[in-house]
Amino acid sequence: MVRVGFLSVVALAVLAAVGAASSNNNNNNQKPFLANEHQNTTDNICTTNADGTRTCYPAVFQATSEFQAIMPGQSVPPGLHIQIDMTTGQRKARLMPPEELANSENDREHGAVVIVDDITVPKVVHKEGEHDQVVLGGGKKHSTTHSGSASSLEEYINHIVAVTSGPADPRAASRMLEVLGELEELVHDTRHARQLLHDVSAVPALLHLSDPRPHQATGASNEPWPPAVRQLSSMVLGSAVQNNQKLQGVALRSGAVTQLLGVLQTETHLKSLGKHVFALSAIVRGHSAALEQFATRNGFQALQAIRPSLLVPYHDNNEDEASKLESRVVRFIDDLFNPEFNPDATPDTKRLLADGAGVWCRALVSRLVNSLEDVDDVREISPASLYLRRSAYAKTLQSIRIEYPDSCVPPAEFKTWVQEELVTLLNYGHKDDVEEYRQVLNELDY
Repeated sequence: MVRVGFLSVVALAVLAAVGAASSNNNNNNQKPFLANEHQNTTDNICTTNADGTRTCYPAVFQATSEFQAIMPGQSVPPGLHIQIDMTTGQRKARLMPPEELANSENDREHGAVVIVDDITVPKVVHKEGEHDQVVLGGGKKHSTTHSGSASSLEEYINHIVAVTSGPADPRAASRMLEVLGELEELVHDTRHARQLLHDVSAVPALLHLSDPRPHQATGASNEPWPPAVRQLSSMVLGSAVQNNQKLQGVALRSGAVTQLLGVLQTETHLKSLGKHVFALSAIVRGHSAALEQFATRNGFQALQAIRPSLLVPYHDNNEDEASKLESRVVRFIDDLFNPEFNPDATPDTKRLLADGAGVWCRALVSRLVNSLEDVDDVREISPASLYLRRSAYAKTLQSIRIEYPDSCVPPAEFKTWVQEELVTLLNYGHKDDVEEYRQVLNELDY
């Protein structure tokens, strides 16, 4: 049984910071909104949707008394109670309730725990300036502050480097999760991300933790780290490099693209795969050299090979995770072929993109026509879920056809399939569920 829990990271600053944040208690402040041409997005983060509209949300997290999701790229003010769902990577935050401030010391005295997958992790709640002891390789103890300072970041880096220099030790997994959780919070600050990535040993250590392949090491075990560790290490790497060309370049020169492509080909844990795809996409998106290396090392083919239904046996809990993984891969592909993400692509890179467009054009046609290939007497996919997945395939296929018409030429029988699918949708009882899919198919019915 998979037990889902949260690793709670309590970022305590002076109470004045909490009080100031509490003045903004509007749950709608976090809600994404559609931007128009007159929208001032100076204080917002905006992304482009598949239909060309732009969705925006505040660049600084707006805390309330209730937990809210932290959106990608948002800065998180100090003094908040932050949760990380270790099974999904979702981060949430809220204002620190007064009773939790009073109870935090009691939690430590009674050894409160949270459950992450099947790993029990001590819940450590620190007050500002408190220290605990981190045992690094060789048994040397280092004092670690949890104030978000450069010195604490250095200790966390030292920890992952020292521990990964030897064989994986299941007994070290809980502490490693704590350290990675702290790192994942810190690297959203560009200064900390820069410090992490410019440590020559840090990126190789994170890649080592993410790798599901047996490690070449002496000792009692050369087994890979548990899935929860693999997921969080890829989250740290991806969060550190996102949207920063210089940091993407550092990760590229550290061998991250090649290593992560190898990880994708051997990882069979669905949630871990999703985090590896996230890390890879964070390095490749918008970075011409990284994209070129990704393409020359058969990255398009590696992503095409990720078929969740073929990776793991069916059980009640993995259908949703499989759908999320496929959606993440397809969104990544859609971005790679979007010229807005690659404005500086060289002629060689553009030729590689054209070749990749042909690969994925054929793959998406096949997935649309044969999207029931993974259904048998045991595994059943609801029509709504099936059409949602097909809609993502169809939108990406249409985007590729528009940008690379010479590379993406679906076979003649595909047009027949599209027309038959449109007739099927006319007879589907819940038309609102398939309206977006129907509109995309009409665009494909060329």
